[in-house]
Amino acid sequence: MRAVRLVDAHQLELLELADPEAAPGQIVLRVDGCGICGSDLTSYKVGLFTGTVPGHELAGVIEAVGDGVAGWSVGDPAVVDPKIPCGACEDCRAGASYRCAMALTAGIGFARDGGFAELVAVPAALLHRLPSALAIENACLVEPLSVAIHGVERARLHRGGPVVVIGLGPIGLFTVAVLRARGAGTIVGVDPVADRQRIALELGATTAVTELREVRSHIAPTPAVIECSGYAPLLHAAADLVAPGGRLVLVGVPFGEATVIPLMWVTRETEIIGSIASDESDFAASLEMLAADPGIARVATRRISLNQVPEVFEELITPSSGGKVIVDPRL
Repeated sequence: MRAVRLVDAHQLELLELADPEAAPGQIVLRVDGCGICGSDLTSYKVGLFTGTVPGHELAGVIEAVGDGVAGWSVGDPAVVDPKIPCGACEDCRAGASYRCAMALTAGIGFARDGGFAELVAVPAALLHRLPSALAIENACLVEPLSVAIHGVERARLHRGGPVVVIGLGPIGLFTVAVLRARGAGTIVGVDPVADRQRIALELGATTAVTELREVRSHIAPTPAVIECSGYAPLLHAAADLVAPGGRLVLVGVPFGEATVIPLMWVTRETEIIGSIASDESDFAASLEMLAADPGIARVATRRISLNQVPEVFEELITPSSGGKVIVDPRL
């Protein structure tokens, strides 16, 4: 089979690998589509998880079924929740296995080969059935949409309330869609890329601006600001947009350092809330949401072949247009 492997920082290689086999408890999935995530780009830039096939936002059709797998057959469409928690850590014991360090690093597309390939071996326990109304070509969007749902849940918004979304990459765009579906009032999106602003408005944003300093001219400090860019230097300015007693939810993953003045967080009683991945209820809600509103799939603006992956990764480091890019191994 053809696959793309991360060899080193800024080095992805298209190569031929042996077809995976379905070990006991596993299935082999023929990949229909696998989204490129911001975490994939981070791994690419720093050389994290080298030697493996990236891609954790994947869906496809079952090609083979291993011994001991019940309820699944060859030809069944399925979407993968890529997390493989350890089952023994404090988070797993507390019912928050999605936060488990192993779940975030050892799953499909991280330490284990993922979906930037024609075929991938997956533990059957990670599979979810597609609702009849959810098209297979949109199913790879379930995982990133579930991340946005989790972030909105963490924001604890009141229906009809205003909110600011910083960063209109795919997760930010999905966040806008979730906010609109859940009855948010004024939604202001912030992103320097005009094409992303356009998509955000189509998904239900009230206003889209280029820079944070423009937000105050459209909306007063809000009970919730959801930061989806992961750009650490924005942290202080983002917190300054939060109304007293409100929440700044960090959905984007900031790897860099940030300079902040926490005095205002204390005097305003601002809550700084992290949000990582998604739990089982978020994943189920994502399946239902995509099935009920296929228009959300407009976040995906491009499908590329495996041989285009290396060049597109370089383009996405500084994107100038578009939303989610889907790798389609069938092309």
